[in-house]
Amino acid sequence: MEEKNVTCKAAVDQIADYIAGNQKEITQFLADFIAIPSVTYQEGAAVSFLADKMREFGYDEVRVDPVGNVLGRVGSGPITLLYDAHIDTVAPGDESEWGGFAPFGGEVKDGVIHGRGAVDDKGCLAGIAYAGKAIKALGLDKGFTLWVSGSISEEDVEGSCVEAMLKEMPDIKPAYVLVAESSEGRIVRGHKGRALLRITVPGKAAHASAAWRGDNALVKALPIMQRIHEYQAFEEDEFLGKGTIEVTHVNPKTPSLNTIPGEAVITCDRRISRSESIEELLQEARQFFADIPGVKADIDTEEVTTYTGYNIKCVDYFPSWVMPEEHPFIQAGIRAYEDSFGEAPTVGRWDFSTNATSLCGRQGIPAMGFGPGDGALCHSYNDSLPVADLLKAIRFYAALPLYVSKIIK
Repeated sequence: MEEKNVTCKAAVDQIADYIAGNQKEITQFLADFIAIPSVTYQEGAAVSFLADKMREFGYDEVRVDPVGNVLGRVGSGPITLLYDAHIDTVAPGDESEWGGFAPFGGEVKDGVIHGRGAVDDKGCLAGIAYAGKAIKALGLDKGFTLWVSGSISEEDVEGSCVEAMLKEMPDIKPAYVLVAESSEGRIVRGHKGRALLRITVPGKAAHASAAWRGDNALVKALPIMQRIHEYQAFEEDEFLGKGTIEVTHVNPKTPSLNTIPGEAVITCDRRISRSESIEELLQEARQFFADIPGVKADIDTEEVTTYTGYNIKCVDYFPSWVMPEEHPFIQAGIRAYEDSFGEAPTVGRWDFSTNATSLCGRQGIPAMGFGPGDGALCHSYNDSLPVADLLKAIRFYAALPLYVSKIIK
């Protein structure tokens, strides 16, 4: 073990020198990447850009799968790792709110790159892609196979496109997965899941001038929403904490503004801490309307089409996941961090949901999260990433496979 660790330590020094010597190229890579809009379901141009970059970086193989995800391979060793980061972003919103930065400008000021996707998630994706280049350039691509995935549509149906990717590419069988999302440089070993719960409240439409002829579904929905708002009886997970439920949308079915609605659909965001099943979530929901006849609850189902025309049916239920800190994969990450930076990492959780809901939560592949930048800036008008954070992350991404291949048995 000690002899192998010395080899890894020598390699992390090589990686550090290589990344420091290529700071300008790395910065330009991310700036160019941000300049290509890739709002969810419109990722095609950015996928082509990244595929070309992977080829330029000397990847052994590059693919774009039928779903529209782009994948690049480095190495052909016996242990397979998958690094995943999503290429899609939310919309830029009101450009006047960006503080003088163009949303797709990729501008660098005072060592910080600004633009939509800088922190969520093109910075992380550029980081794992460049780590593949570093591994290849330094001749460190032995003992493992590393696949780097630029996945699509995570912002809408997280997990669904990477799940489809692995079904469409059955020869890719990762033993371990790293999900690259902003983590403030922490190693992440879990996060809550989520479900979109729909509660349908029946009524009877009628003209507002003769409301007594109908049954106002929106009014009937009010006590249900109040009960949801006040509900706190969640069981607590010792690592993830308690679940939550919040009313996020109400859709009244009415043909006009002077018609009382004949139906109201309440949508709730339910954060899952203990991987509760769909039936458990529905059973929990029934207490909110047990005294109101005809009300029903279900989990929302979406049918989406990716930019390639690939159809995905997605049940909006995304389970939580937790990896024990003593798991060998997490321990390999801790060792890689310690040797790279001379200090112990912070190990924690994410408060948001990622593609790990499928990769680890559904498919059971051991997973880890890690990424540069401040997660509080995700989806904001200050979407930005310090270059120093990106360089540090690339060093970790490039080192991790060495520790996995040499330490994990």
